[in-house]
Amino acid sequence: MSVSKILQTVGALEGTTDVGVILQRLTGASPMDVMNVRLIIEPQAAAAAVSNATVADIEAIRHAHEMAQAQDDLEGFEHWDGEFHRLIYSATRNDLLMTLEEILDVIRKRPQWLRIKRTHVTEAKRQQYCREHADIVSNITNRNTQGAEEAMRRHLISVLNGMFP
Repeated sequence: MSVSKILQTVGALEGTTDVGVILQRLTGASPMDVMNVRLIIEPQAAAAAVSNATVADIEAIRHAHEMAQAQDDLEGFEHWDGEFHRLIYSATRNDLLMTLEEILDVIRKRPQWLRIKRTHVTEAKRQQYCREHADIVSNITNRNTQGAEEAMRRHLISVLNGMFP
């Protein structure tokens, strides 16, 4: 979903531009700001997914992980990595969290963010991220709330350290 679509949706729901102005400011957030927000929110989303995910949700998360692993280029990996994280948010069944993930995804696709990834995401790091994803999938599958939360936190710290060495 594009930022303009999100803004239209929010504007239609709220009847005000205040939320729209806030969303526009969010799209200008730095990659470091985005990663810090993700560190606060996404481990909790993984924990919520444990409680709310259906078997079909878990299979979809697993499939996205397997597809990310199978990619041999950064663009393919990035697509499936984004899908993996989106599906975890979706499994929370929380519309606000899912909308926040959509906003963060728009920001993650901006040129500044992509330059950092192209510079710092090596094949070794991509494989490491896939191992970390496997740990997240395992904890969600085993309905381990604390394990899913901790695995996601470790993964995001790894990504943060990889992007900003």
